[in-house]
Amino acid sequence: MADDGQAWDAVLLVKYPSRQAFCAMVADPAYQQVTRLRTVALQEAVLQPTVPWSPA
Repeated sequence: MADDGQAWDAVLLVKYPSRQAFCAMVADPAYQQVTRLRTVALQEAVLQPTVPWSPA
């Protein structure tokens, strides 16, 4: 998953009710105020959308 030169410290898995719910969250002005702190605290972040998987 990581490109050459990326040294990941942690992986966080989060489930949202829908992509629309995620988009509504990041568009919320209150979230945008707080996300500045996240941006300053992280050197690098990658969002990887996924779909549920069930083994056969």
